[in-house]
Amino acid sequence: MSKIDFLKEQIIESRNFVNRLVSELPENLWYTIPEGTDSNFAWQIGHLIISQNFHAIVCITGSNEAVSKLIPVIDYVKAFNGMGTLHRSAEKNLIPVAELKKQLDAVHEICISNLSRLDDRILLEDLEPIPFKHPVANNKYEALAWCFKHEMWHSAEMEAIKRALGHSIKWM
Repeated sequence: MSKIDFLKEQIIESRNFVNRLVSELPENLWYTIPEGTDSNFAWQIGHLIISQNFHAIVCITGSNEAVSKLIPVIDYVKAFNGMGTLHRSAEKNLIPVAELKKQLDAVHEICISNLSRLDDRILLEDLEPIPFKHPVANNKYEALAWCFKHEMWHSAEMEAIKRALGHSIKWM
């Protein structure tokens, strides 16, 4: 298996984990911030949308027109950016839950399609130009590896939110 295929497989597996969590929490609770947390499901999903776009698309092949048509990227970065922010929740009904789910799936499909056209030669290349230093990656391999690790980090946070809202942990 090539390295790019391994990374793509890890991105798919981490999204499968997120999709399980998404299926377990009723939509009417997505904008609730449970006591003892600082976030809600809606923000977490919005954050994963912009994060996957940034780490696995923008840094790898540059801005993607299909993503730009799908979501208002600048508005979403303002609402869902997590780098150093203390605000980690979305306002009630900011974006309908069904729309967030569709966007999460669509950005993921664009990501996987994009990665499917690449090979291992790109992995040691510098990141595509971005307006600031990437928080953890110096090359494309590191950005893709961080993409799935970051998503699993947020899966743990989403599990804690779900649990705080009275929904037990389910392992498959």
